[in-house]
Amino acid sequence: MNAWDLSLLHQINTAWSHPVLDWLMPALSAIEAWLPLIIVAVLFTGWRGGKRARVMLLCLGVAVGLGDGVISNTLKKAIGRVRPRDAMESVIVRDLGTASPAFMRLFEKPVVKVCKPNGEVRGKSFPSSHTVNMFAAATVIACFYRRAGLIMYLLAAAVAYSRIYCGAHWPSDIPPSMALGVLTGLGVVATLRRIMKPVTH
Repeated sequence: MNAWDLSLLHQINTAWSHPVLDWLMPALSAIEAWLPLIIVAVLFTGWRGGKRARVMLLCLGVAVGLGDGVISNTLKKAIGRVRPRDAMESVIVRDLGTASPAFMRLFEKPVVKVCKPNGEVRGKSFPSSHTVNMFAAATVIACFYRRAGLIMYLLAAAVAYSRIYCGAHWPSDIPPSMALGVLTGLGVVATLRRIMKPVTH
């Protein structure tokens, strides 16, 4: 591991910590906790947004499915990079408390603990699926609605940062994952627009 990678991990994961961030960062990472809100937003957008919004949602679904299920999954298996929390001691692991249904985790006290690696590997580090998915989604939205896309890019950047803060990813995992997400979003939008153009004309 590069010295700058270790140094930046220490700064974000340990030195730049705060009790408010100990809840906020795991909350941003816990996509499943936001699923009810995401479903409502998708349904409302599809209902009220018209044809343009429905095409955007189609692109969004394809981009996230491709980014998560194919690109991230394939690269994780091929590269096999170990997560910081599984590779070294002193990394602080942060997560939301357990609750059911998942959105109730947002109201639980966050769990903050110093990891002690025991040889167990809980997933692979590169790429960051959260980052790929969020930047793919932000790119798709920006292709259809620029202002909303800019907001999504800010949210995507916050989610990417949260993965380092929570000890799940190395800092060097993030920039390539951002690029993969952007390229996936652009590729899906360009491809589906080309496929759908003869159908809509």
